[in-house]
Amino acid sequence: MEQEQTTTRQMAILLFCGLLAPLLRVIPEETGPLAGAGGWVAPLLALPVLLLALWVLGRTFRRLPRSAGLPQMYLLAFGTGLGKVLTAVTGLWLAVMSAFNLRLYGESFVSSIYTDTNILMFLAVMMAVVCLVSRRGFATVCRMGRLFFYVLIVTVGLVILLGVREVRLYNLWPVWLQGWDGLLLSAGPVLSVLGFSIPILYCKGRATEQGQGERILAAWFALLCLLLSAVGAVMIGMFGWQTAIRLQTPFFSMAKEVSLGEITERIEAVVATVWVFSDLALLAAQVCAIGEYGKELWNGVSRRWLIWGAGIAAFLAAAWMDPTTFELQGLWRGIQGWNAALCYGLPLLACLLLRVRRRI
Repeated sequence: MEQEQTTTRQMAILLFCGLLAPLLRVIPEETGPLAGAGGWVAPLLALPVLLLALWVLGRTFRRLPRSAGLPQMYLLAFGTGLGKVLTAVTGLWLAVMSAFNLRLYGESFVSSIYTDTNILMFLAVMMAVVCLVSRRGFATVCRMGRLFFYVLIVTVGLVILLGVREVRLYNLWPVWLQGWDGLLLSAGPVLSVLGFSIPILYCKGRATEQGQGERILAAWFALLCLLLSAVGAVMIGMFGWQTAIRLQTPFFSMAKEVSLGEITERIEAVVATVWVFSDLALLAAQVCAIGEYGKELWNGVSRRWLIWGAGIAAFLAAAWMDPTTFELQGLWRGIQGWNAALCYGLPLLACLLLRVRRRI
Protein backbone atom coordinates (compact mmCIF):
# COMPACT_ATOMS: atom_id res chain seq x y z
CA MET A 1 0.00 0.00 0.00
CA GLU A 2 1.08 3.59 -0.57
CA GLN A 3 2.62 5.57 2.27
CA GLU A 4 -0.31 7.99 2.41
CA GLN A 5 -3.01 5.85 3.98
CA THR A 6 -6.65 5.98 2.96
CA THR A 7 -9.62 4.74 4.95
CA THR A 8 -12.69 2.87 3.79
CA ARG A 9 -14.81 5.88 4.79
CA GLN A 10 -12.75 8.14 2.53
CA MET A 11 -13.04 5.69 -0.37
CA ALA A 12 -16.79 5.36 0.21
CA ILE A 13 -17.27 9.15 0.12
CA LEU A 14 -15.19 9.37 -3.07
CA LEU A 15 -17.31 6.69 -4.75
CA PHE A 16 -20.51 8.31 -3.48
CA CYS A 17 -19.52 11.49 -5.31
CA GLY A 18 -18.19 9.73 -8.40
CA LEU A 19 -21.13 7.38 -8.95
CA LEU A 20 -23.82 10.01 -8.43
CA ALA A 21 -23.67 11.49 -11.95
CA PRO A 22 -23.54 8.21 -13.97
CA LEU A 23 -26.30 6.68 -11.85
CA LEU A 24 -28.57 9.66 -12.45
CA ARG A 25 -28.04 9.09 -16.16
CA VAL A 26 -29.54 5.61 -16.01
CA ILE A 27 -32.43 6.74 -13.78
CA PRO A 28 -34.93 6.99 -15.40
CA GLU A 29 -33.44 6.72 -18.91
CA GLU A 30 -32.80 2.97 -18.60
CA THR A 31 -34.94 2.01 -15.61
CA GLY A 32 -38.03 3.74 -17.01
CA PRO A 33 -38.50 1.52 -20.10
CA LEU A 34 -38.18 -1.59 -17.90
CA ALA A 35 -40.19 -0.54 -14.84
CA GLY A 36 -42.32 2.37 -16.07
CA ALA A 37 -43.50 4.48 -13.15
CA GLY A 38 -41.46 2.23 -10.83
CA GLY A 39 -38.12 3.28 -12.31
CA TRP A 40 -37.33 5.22 -9.14
CA VAL A 41 -37.41 1.96 -7.09
CA ALA A 42 -34.50 0.41 -9.04
CA PRO A 43 -31.68 1.65 -6.72
CA LEU A 44 -33.42 0.10 -3.71
CA LEU A 45 -33.68 -3.23 -5.54
CA ALA A 46 -30.02 -3.11 -6.61
CA LEU A 47 -28.70 -2.32 -3.13
CA PRO A 48 -29.06 -5.82 -1.55
CA VAL A 49 -27.25 -7.45 -4.49
CA LEU A 50 -24.36 -4.99 -4.25
CA LEU A 51 -24.11 -5.42 -0.48
CA LEU A 52 -24.07 -9.21 -0.85
CA ALA A 53 -21.20 -8.99 -3.35
CA LEU A 54 -19.26 -6.64 -1.06
CA TRP A 55 -19.87 -8.96 1.91
CA VAL A 56 -18.48 -11.97 0.01
CA LEU A 57 -15.44 -10.00 -1.14
CA GLY A 58 -14.89 -8.57 2.32
CA ARG A 59 -14.90 -12.00 3.97
CA THR A 60 -12.47 -13.29 1.35
CA PHE A 61 -10.03 -10.41 1.71
CA ARG A 62 -10.00 -10.77 5.50
CA ARG A 63 -8.42 -14.20 4.95
CA LEU A 64 -5.73 -12.75 2.68
CA PRO A 65 -2.74 -10.60 3.66
CA ARG A 66 -3.66 -7.03 4.50
CA SER A 67 -1.75 -5.70 1.48
CA ALA A 68 -3.61 -7.98 -0.98
CA GLY A 69 -6.00 -6.55 -3.56
CA LEU A 70 -7.72 -7.96 -6.64
CA PRO A 71 -4.41 -8.49 -8.51
CA GLN A 72 -3.06 -10.70 -5.70
CA MET A 73 -6.39 -12.52 -5.39
CA TYR A 74 -6.39 -13.26 -9.13
CA LEU A 75 -2.83 -14.62 -8.93
CA LEU A 76 -3.78 -16.91 -6.05
CA ALA A 77 -7.07 -18.09 -7.57
CA PHE A 78 -6.16 -18.42 -11.25
CA GLY A 79 -2.38 -18.92 -11.18
CA THR A 80 0.41 -16.58 -12.20
CA GLY A 81 -0.18 -16.51 -15.96
CA LEU A 82 -3.95 -16.15 -16.06
CA GLY A 83 -3.90 -13.96 -12.95
CA LYS A 84 -1.67 -11.40 -14.65
CA VAL A 85 -3.85 -11.51 -17.77
CA LEU A 86 -6.99 -10.82 -15.71
CA THR A 87 -5.22 -8.01 -13.87
CA ALA A 88 -4.29 -6.48 -17.23
CA VAL A 89 -7.85 -6.95 -18.54
CA THR A 90 -9.27 -5.20 -15.47
CA GLY A 91 -6.88 -2.26 -15.81
CA LEU A 92 -7.52 -2.02 -19.55
CA TRP A 93 -11.29 -2.09 -19.01
CA LEU A 94 -11.00 0.75 -16.50
CA ALA A 95 -8.99 2.69 -19.08
CA VAL A 96 -11.66 2.12 -21.75
CA MET A 97 -14.40 3.15 -19.32
CA SER A 98 -12.51 6.29 -18.30
CA ALA A 99 -12.24 7.33 -21.98
CA PHE A 100 -15.90 6.49 -22.56
CA ASN A 101 -17.04 8.38 -19.46
CA LEU A 102 -14.86 11.38 -20.32
CA ARG A 103 -16.47 11.68 -23.77
CA LEU A 104 -19.98 11.17 -22.35
CA TYR A 105 -19.39 13.85 -19.71
CA GLY A 106 -18.10 16.25 -22.34
CA GLU A 107 -21.00 15.62 -24.72
CA SER A 108 -23.61 16.00 -21.97
CA PHE A 109 -22.06 19.19 -20.62
CA VAL A 110 -21.46 20.89 -23.96
CA SER A 111 -24.68 19.85 -25.71
CA SER A 112 -27.04 20.68 -22.86
CA ILE A 113 -25.51 23.75 -21.19
CA TYR A 114 -22.59 25.44 -22.93
CA THR A 115 -23.28 24.80 -26.60
CA ASP A 116 -20.58 27.20 -27.83
CA THR A 117 -17.78 25.45 -25.93
CA ASN A 118 -15.14 23.49 -27.84
CA ILE A 119 -15.48 19.93 -26.57
CA LEU A 120 -11.79 19.12 -27.13
CA MET A 121 -10.81 21.99 -24.85
CA PHE A 122 -13.24 20.71 -22.21
CA LEU A 123 -11.85 17.16 -22.47
CA ALA A 124 -8.22 18.35 -22.28
CA VAL A 125 -8.78 20.57 -19.24
CA MET A 126 -10.81 17.95 -17.42
CA MET A 127 -8.28 15.17 -17.94
CA ALA A 128 -5.37 17.47 -17.05
CA VAL A 129 -7.06 18.27 -13.73
CA VAL A 130 -7.70 14.56 -13.13
CA CYS A 131 -4.05 13.63 -13.76
CA LEU A 132 -2.70 16.46 -11.60
CA VAL A 133 -4.93 15.45 -8.70
CA SER A 134 -4.36 11.70 -9.13
CA ARG A 135 -0.58 11.69 -9.50
CA ARG A 136 -0.07 11.29 -5.73
CA GLY A 137 -2.57 8.47 -5.39
CA PHE A 138 -5.84 7.87 -3.62
CA ALA A 139 -5.06 9.91 -0.51
CA THR A 140 -5.15 13.20 -2.43
CA VAL A 141 -8.16 12.16 -4.50
CA CYS A 142 -10.07 11.16 -1.37
CA ARG A 143 -9.47 14.58 0.18
CA MET A 144 -10.88 16.12 -3.00
CA GLY A 145 -13.88 13.78 -2.81
CA ARG A 146 -14.66 14.88 0.73
CA LEU A 147 -14.84 18.51 -0.37
CA PHE A 148 -16.98 17.59 -3.38
CA PHE A 149 -19.39 15.59 -1.20
CA TYR A 150 -20.67 18.62 0.71
CA VAL A 151 -21.19 20.66 -2.44
CA LEU A 152 -22.96 17.83 -4.27
CA ILE A 153 -25.21 16.81 -1.38
CA VAL A 154 -26.35 20.41 -0.85
CA THR A 155 -26.99 20.88 -4.58
CA VAL A 156 -28.96 17.64 -4.99
CA GLY A 157 -30.87 18.27 -1.78
CA LEU A 158 -31.82 21.76 -2.93
CA VAL A 159 -33.05 20.50 -6.32
CA ILE A 160 -35.11 17.77 -4.61
CA LEU A 161 -36.71 20.21 -2.17
CA LEU A 162 -37.59 22.68 -4.91
CA GLY A 163 -38.76 19.95 -7.27
CA VAL A 164 -41.10 18.25 -4.80
CA ARG A 165 -43.64 21.02 -5.37
CA GLU A 166 -43.95 19.96 -9.02
CA VAL A 167 -44.40 16.22 -8.35
CA ARG A 168 -47.65 14.62 -9.47
CA LEU A 169 -48.22 11.51 -7.39
CA TYR A 170 -50.16 9.71 -10.12
CA ASN A 171 -46.90 9.58 -12.14
CA LEU A 172 -45.25 7.45 -9.43
CA TRP A 173 -47.86 4.73 -9.02
CA PRO A 174 -48.31 1.84 -9.53
CA VAL A 175 -44.65 0.80 -9.46
CA TRP A 176 -45.54 -2.55 -11.08
CA LEU A 177 -46.94 -0.81 -14.18
CA GLN A 178 -44.63 -2.76 -16.52
CA GLY A 179 -44.94 -5.99 -14.52
CA TRP A 180 -42.98 -7.35 -11.60
CA ASP A 181 -40.38 -8.85 -13.94
CA GLY A 182 -39.69 -5.43 -15.46
CA LEU A 183 -39.42 -3.91 -11.99
CA LEU A 184 -36.82 -6.48 -10.95
CA LEU A 185 -34.89 -6.18 -14.22
CA SER A 186 -34.67 -2.41 -13.77
CA ALA A 187 -32.10 -3.04 -11.04
CA GLY A 188 -29.68 -4.35 -13.69
CA PRO A 189 -28.57 -0.99 -15.19
CA VAL A 190 -28.11 0.45 -11.70
CA LEU A 191 -26.07 -2.58 -10.60
CA SER A 192 -23.83 -2.30 -13.64
CA VAL A 193 -22.90 1.31 -12.82
CA LEU A 194 -22.47 0.49 -9.12
CA GLY A 195 -20.06 -2.23 -10.27
CA PHE A 196 -17.46 0.46 -11.05
CA SER A 197 -16.86 0.60 -7.31
CA ILE A 198 -15.50 -2.96 -6.98
CA PRO A 199 -12.29 -2.77 -9.09
CA ILE A 200 -11.62 0.65 -7.54
CA LEU A 201 -12.21 -0.37 -3.92
CA TYR A 202 -10.15 -3.55 -4.15
CA CYS A 203 -7.33 -2.43 -6.46
CA LYS A 204 -4.98 -2.57 -3.46
CA GLY A 205 -4.99 -3.79 0.14
CA ARG A 206 -7.56 -3.16 2.86
CA ALA A 207 -7.73 0.36 4.22
CA THR A 208 -9.34 -0.15 7.62
CA GLU A 209 -9.41 -2.53 10.56
CA GLN A 210 -10.79 -6.00 10.12
CA GLY A 211 -14.57 -6.15 10.13
CA GLN A 212 -15.16 -2.40 9.78
CA GLY A 213 -15.02 -1.95 6.02
CA GLU A 214 -18.22 -3.79 5.07
CA ARG A 215 -20.37 -1.87 7.55
CA ILE A 216 -18.99 1.48 6.42
CA LEU A 217 -19.50 0.64 2.75
CA ALA A 218 -23.02 -0.65 3.43
CA ALA A 219 -23.98 2.62 5.15
CA TRP A 220 -22.65 4.85 2.38
CA PHE A 221 -24.07 2.80 -0.48
CA ALA A 222 -27.43 2.68 1.29
CA LEU A 223 -27.36 6.49 1.57
CA LEU A 224 -26.45 6.74 -2.12
CA CYS A 225 -29.31 4.46 -3.22
CA LEU A 226 -31.84 6.27 -1.02
CA LEU A 227 -30.77 9.60 -2.52
CA LEU A 228 -31.00 8.19 -6.04
CA SER A 229 -34.51 6.89 -5.39
CA ALA A 230 -35.55 10.29 -4.07
CA VAL A 231 -34.16 12.09 -7.14
CA GLY A 232 -35.68 9.49 -9.45
CA ALA A 233 -39.07 9.86 -7.77
CA VAL A 234 -39.00 13.64 -8.22
CA MET A 235 -37.94 13.35 -11.89
CA ILE A 236 -40.59 10.76 -12.76
CA GLY A 237 -43.20 12.50 -10.63
CA MET A 238 -42.49 15.81 -12.37
CA PHE A 239 -42.33 14.67 -16.01
CA GLY A 240 -43.92 11.21 -16.07
CA TRP A 241 -41.76 8.24 -17.04
CA GLN A 242 -42.68 8.40 -20.77
CA THR A 243 -41.36 11.96 -21.04
CA ALA A 244 -38.41 11.47 -18.67
CA ILE A 245 -36.85 8.68 -20.72
CA ARG A 246 -36.82 10.91 -23.81
CA LEU A 247 -34.89 13.72 -22.16
CA GLN A 248 -31.18 13.98 -22.95
CA THR A 249 -30.22 14.83 -19.36
CA PRO A 250 -33.26 14.39 -17.09
CA PHE A 251 -31.58 15.81 -13.98
CA PHE A 252 -30.57 19.01 -15.78
CA SER A 253 -34.09 19.24 -17.20
CA MET A 254 -35.46 18.93 -13.68
CA ALA A 255 -33.15 21.74 -12.57
CA LYS A 256 -34.56 23.92 -15.36
CA GLU A 257 -38.04 23.54 -13.92
CA VAL A 258 -37.19 24.69 -10.41
CA SER A 259 -36.41 28.22 -9.31
CA LEU A 260 -35.31 30.14 -6.24
CA GLY A 261 -37.79 32.93 -6.68
CA GLU A 262 -36.15 36.32 -6.39
CA ILE A 263 -32.68 34.91 -5.70
CA THR A 264 -32.15 33.52 -9.17
CA GLU A 265 -34.52 32.56 -11.90
CA ARG A 266 -32.85 29.31 -12.90
CA ILE A 267 -30.23 27.17 -11.20
CA GLU A 268 -29.53 24.93 -14.17
CA ALA A 269 -26.11 26.45 -14.94
CA VAL A 270 -25.09 26.20 -11.28
CA VAL A 271 -26.16 22.54 -11.12
CA ALA A 272 -24.29 21.73 -14.34
CA THR A 273 -21.11 23.36 -13.08
CA VAL A 274 -21.30 21.57 -9.74
CA TRP A 275 -22.02 18.30 -11.53
CA VAL A 276 -18.53 18.35 -13.00
CA PHE A 277 -17.32 17.53 -9.47
CA SER A 278 -19.00 14.12 -9.66
CA ASP A 279 -17.49 13.44 -13.07
CA LEU A 280 -14.04 14.45 -11.82
CA ALA A 281 -14.32 12.20 -8.76
CA LEU A 282 -15.08 9.05 -10.77
CA LEU A 283 -12.45 9.76 -13.42
CA ALA A 284 -9.81 10.42 -10.77
CA ALA A 285 -10.71 7.20 -8.93
CA GLN A 286 -10.54 5.20 -12.16
CA VAL A 287 -7.18 6.70 -13.17
CA CYS A 288 -5.74 6.01 -9.70
CA ALA A 289 -6.94 2.41 -9.89
CA ILE A 290 -5.36 2.02 -13.34
CA GLY A 291 -2.08 3.14 -11.77
CA GLU A 292 -2.40 0.46 -9.07
CA TYR A 293 -3.13 -2.33 -11.56
CA GLY A 294 -0.32 -1.14 -13.82
CA LYS A 295 2.11 -1.09 -10.90
CA GLU A 296 1.36 -4.78 -10.27
CA LEU A 297 2.21 -5.61 -13.89
CA TRP A 298 5.26 -3.33 -14.27
CA ASN A 299 7.03 -3.03 -10.92
CA GLY A 300 9.80 -0.83 -12.28
CA VAL A 301 7.48 1.85 -13.68
CA SER A 302 6.50 4.80 -11.49
CA ARG A 303 2.82 5.03 -10.65
CA ARG A 304 2.86 8.70 -11.66
CA TRP A 305 3.98 7.80 -15.19
CA LEU A 306 1.26 5.16 -15.39
CA ILE A 307 -1.36 7.69 -14.30
CA TRP A 308 -0.20 10.30 -16.82
CA GLY A 309 -0.07 7.64 -19.53
CA ALA A 310 -3.61 6.48 -18.72
CA GLY A 311 -4.87 10.08 -18.71
CA ILE A 312 -3.29 10.96 -22.05
CA ALA A 313 -4.59 7.73 -23.62
CA ALA A 314 -8.10 8.41 -22.27
CA PHE A 315 -8.05 11.94 -23.68
CA LEU A 316 -6.89 10.77 -27.12
CA ALA A 317 -9.51 8.00 -27.21
CA ALA A 318 -12.26 10.38 -26.05
CA ALA A 319 -11.21 12.98 -28.64
CA TRP A 320 -11.24 10.32 -31.37
CA MET A 321 -14.84 9.31 -30.57
CA ASP A 322 -17.46 11.29 -32.45
CA PRO A 323 -20.91 10.09 -31.36
CA THR A 324 -23.76 12.11 -29.89
CA THR A 325 -24.85 11.79 -26.28
CA PHE A 326 -27.75 9.53 -27.27
CA GLU A 327 -25.41 7.29 -29.29
CA LEU A 328 -23.01 7.05 -26.34
CA GLN A 329 -25.87 6.10 -24.03
CA GLY A 330 -27.00 3.47 -26.53
CA LEU A 331 -23.45 2.09 -26.67
CA TRP A 332 -23.37 1.90 -22.86
CA ARG A 333 -26.57 -0.16 -22.88
CA GLY A 334 -24.81 -2.60 -25.19
CA ILE A 335 -21.70 -3.06 -23.04
CA GLN A 336 -23.10 -2.81 -19.52
CA GLY A 337 -23.39 -6.62 -19.39
CA TRP A 338 -19.63 -6.88 -20.00
CA ASN A 339 -19.05 -4.29 -17.30
CA ALA A 340 -21.08 -6.34 -14.82
CA ALA A 341 -19.18 -9.50 -15.77
CA LEU A 342 -15.78 -7.88 -15.20
CA CYS A 343 -16.73 -5.95 -12.07
CA TYR A 344 -18.82 -8.63 -10.33
CA GLY A 345 -18.27 -11.91 -12.14
CA LEU A 346 -14.47 -12.13 -12.11
CA PRO A 347 -13.95 -11.14 -8.44
CA LEU A 348 -16.74 -13.43 -7.20
CA LEU A 349 -15.46 -16.30 -9.35
CA ALA A 350 -12.02 -15.80 -7.81
CA CYS A 351 -13.59 -15.94 -4.33
CA LEU A 352 -15.34 -19.20 -5.24
CA LEU A 353 -12.16 -20.78 -6.61
CA LEU A 354 -10.20 -19.83 -3.51
CA ARG A 355 -12.84 -21.53 -1.38
CA VAL A 356 -13.07 -24.65 -3.55
CA ARG A 357 -9.31 -25.05 -3.73
CA ARG A 358 -8.99 -24.35 0.02
CA ARG A 359 -6.36 -21.66 -0.52
CA ILE A 360 -7.84 -19.43 2.15
